[in-house]
Formats: sequence, C-alpha cells, structure tokens
Amino acid sequence: MPRSREYAVALQAAVPHSIAAAHARLPIAAVSHTFRRYLDQVYAAARTRAIRLDGQNVFIYRDAPDQPTETEVAFGVGVTAPFVAVGNVQPTSLPLGEVATTTHWGNYAELGGAHEAIIEWCRVQRRRLAGPRWEVYGHWTEDETRLRTDVFYLLEPDGR
Repeated sequence: MPRSREYAVALQAAVPHSIAAAHARLPIAAVSHTFRRYLDQVYAAARTRAIRLDGQNVFIYRDAPDQPTETEVAFGVGVTAPFVAVGNVQPTSLPLGEVATTTHWGNYAELGGAHEAIIEWCRVQRRRLAGPRWEVYGHWTEDETRLRTDVFYLLEPDGR
C-alpha cells in the first residue's frame, strides 16, 4: 500500500452504486465537524432494519450554485438493497460517467492533497470537471497509515 504524498491519478468509469444518505448544505470547512451528526441518522435508520448497509461511508459533494461558499453534501453509507426514505435518510445514487480518481492514505486532515492532485491532473490533461465529486472511505482503523480514502471527480465527456 503506497503511503507517499505523490498521487497517481487515473481515469475510470464510475459504476452504479447507491447509498443511504442524509443531505446537508454547509460550508466545506464544516464537513469535518458535522459529518457525524448526519451519519448517525443513516446508522439509526439502518437499526430499524429498513435499510441494509454495506458499511462503506461515502460523501458526495456538489457546489451550491447560488452560494459559492457552501456545498451540498450527501453523507451516506453504501446499501446492499433498494429502500424507501426513512426520515431524512434518502436513497441516493452516485454519479455515473468517466471519473478522475486517486487514493489517499493517511490522516483525513490531509485529504485535500488528493483533491488538489486530481484538479491539477485535469488542468494538465485539459479535462473539464463536471461538478460532482465524492470520497469513499475505507473501514476505520486506529493505524492512521492504513486509513484509505478513494477520491472521485466526475468529468465532462472528452470531446477530443
């Protein structure tokens, strides 16, 4: 498992995947302080047995077009079967299409480097970002060096 701060960016097709998510609109800087309250809603809904989770936390980000200092976030967990909304927890599909992706190993506070690497790669490759981006978190471990987060950015179709 590579653990350097050098990020290898790759292209791939996003596969269909659904999550159970609580949605919020907030400043991006608030995500690290508030995510737990939204994930707690998802896990509480799962305890009712109305939702079957796969345990993989996924955060989807979309820019708020009318408020550039905020983002719309779906704080979710992958599901193993379709479900109907439970309270604030809604079925949410990950975006489909071609994505630029990389993997971050280590402390979540340093995750911004993975995002910057994808944005820079897209600039160099002359690929346009389509807007939605998401993070798929590996299972929690106390060993910070083994924390894995996969970062994805949906791309505009390549017109070349």
